[in-house]
Amino acid sequence: MVAFAAFIFAGNGHAAIETTDSEELRNRTRQEALERERQQQAPSVNLQGEMVKEAPVQFPVSETPCFTVQHFVLEVPAKLPPSTQRIGASTTWWDTFRFAQDYLEQFTGKCIGREGINFIVRGVTAEILGRGYSTTRIGIPEQDMLSGILKLTLVPGVIHELRFADAETAGTWKNAFPTSGGKLLNLRDLEQGLEQMKRVTSQEVDMQIVPAGELGESDIVITVKRIKPWKAIINLDDTGAKGTGKTQAGLQLGWDNPLGLNDILNIGTSTDGDRNSNMRGTEGNNLSYSVPFGYWTTTISANESRYHQRIAGAVQSFVSSGRSQSYEAKINYLFHRDQFSKSSLQFRTGTRASHSYIDDTEVEVQKRMTTLAELALIHKHNIGQTQIDTTLAYRWGAPWFGAQREAANIPGNSPRYRYKLETLDISLSMPFKLNERALSYSATFRAQNTNTALYASEWFAIGNRWTVRGFDGESSLGAEKGFFLRNEIGIPIVDTAQTAYVGLDFGKVYGENVANLIGNKLAGCATGLRGSMAKGLTYDIFAGWALYKPQHYRTDEPAAGFNLMYQM
Repeated sequence: MVAFAAFIFAGNGHAAIETTDSEELRNRTRQEALERERQQQAPSVNLQGEMVKEAPVQFPVSETPCFTVQHFVLEVPAKLPPSTQRIGASTTWWDTFRFAQDYLEQFTGKCIGREGINFIVRGVTAEILGRGYSTTRIGIPEQDMLSGILKLTLVPGVIHELRFADAETAGTWKNAFPTSGGKLLNLRDLEQGLEQMKRVTSQEVDMQIVPAGELGESDIVITVKRIKPWKAIINLDDTGAKGTGKTQAGLQLGWDNPLGLNDILNIGTSTDGDRNSNMRGTEGNNLSYSVPFGYWTTTISANESRYHQRIAGAVQSFVSSGRSQSYEAKINYLFHRDQFSKSSLQFRTGTRASHSYIDDTEVEVQKRMTTLAELALIHKHNIGQTQIDTTLAYRWGAPWFGAQREAANIPGNSPRYRYKLETLDISLSMPFKLNERALSYSATFRAQNTNTALYASEWFAIGNRWTVRGFDGESSLGAEKGFFLRNEIGIPIVDTAQTAYVGLDFGKVYGENVANLIGNKLAGCATGLRGSMAKGLTYDIFAGWALYKPQHYRTDEPAAGFNLMYQM
């Protein structure tokens, strides 16, 4: 199997014989690129905007009169309800506002006057606002500072209720917002809720914080504007293989809020655009459903794909074909967010069954039933207008859900169902100016590492539009581990919805299978144009050239491609 797969990826045959492994690897590479794009374009809400840092002010040290303070007390007014007093506590290490008490302690032993008190109040208020408690207030009560104690009042900003501006609005906000009435008002919770609702592209969501009747209480008023809840996307591209159909067409149907839970349902189908269906062809179907629960988001999906290719033999022709089905469940928990960054943990698991056939006879040695599991750390960071997305993941072959067992006495260098591998994705996007001309720069780095021999479907492959551009994708360099780096400069065309771009990419593969390849490095460049030609119609056309490739590695020169998409 290793020798046969090596032929597929080595680039010795330009219209290579497709296998179930090569089709799955092509689909996985495409899906990984789409997932990176979705992550970069996910809704991002920052209710504080860019906070302007004031010039640093020194603590006044020579005030007269001043009083030496040995202890600071943060008090919640006694007239507030007991529940509000509890959430405003700052005494013990587990109290929400303990950080405010810790901030005050740094001034213990200092001689403090009027300006010193104002300095301290401004500082602790900035700490509170920086953590998102935008309606929490600090006050200075009347007191005798001769005791050496400085008392400050803390009025916790509490949510009275969350509600729609229009009581007749369908659906709910409750599973999107990780907060509710009676809890502390924190902008991070509100940002999360807005993002979860904005995931549903057919609804525009806005929010206002308005005073309620009691001290420290506020109402969160949510305004939702909706358009039609369904969408249909038709796409046409040339992402397929020549052996099974270069031109690919697809239809994706989306239904927003099917259960009124800010949920999303997508159903799609795809096929090759080749009329000669007796010679080659592909078909695919997919389904996904996603629903949020505050800081949690769950997604389930199912995919099915089939291909066939007629091969001319020495005596007679035969049909090589394959089919695969995969099912996956994914759960994401956002465990940290602040004004500039978000971090989440994601776990996913899924099964994949694949079958290969010669004419109508199944090739038993290529029959697979595998289960994957993956734990990922995902981080997004914004520095001004620069966005950095990072995903570090550990994936392994699991024995769950009826997965195949390893064969007895398997050699040490044979592919494993119980593999272990690590992946790293880093994406950067930033605008910049050159001679007053607005431009953009983006970069993508992806790497895979493993100490396990892998089946070809789990290899790291380079040499197509999703990895190293400049190659037509008919042949790839694939092995157990590797990396690629993509660089792109976007040049918006003034007063149009079009962007020209140029790209420069490099990639390299490593591992046991490199010995079966004709090389392990590729470099290429590309130039293209993408944008919108009419309402709902977007496109991407490009041409690429190989800058470095192994001798005898075949590819079209230039390697051109296109993608058309129409949404209605």
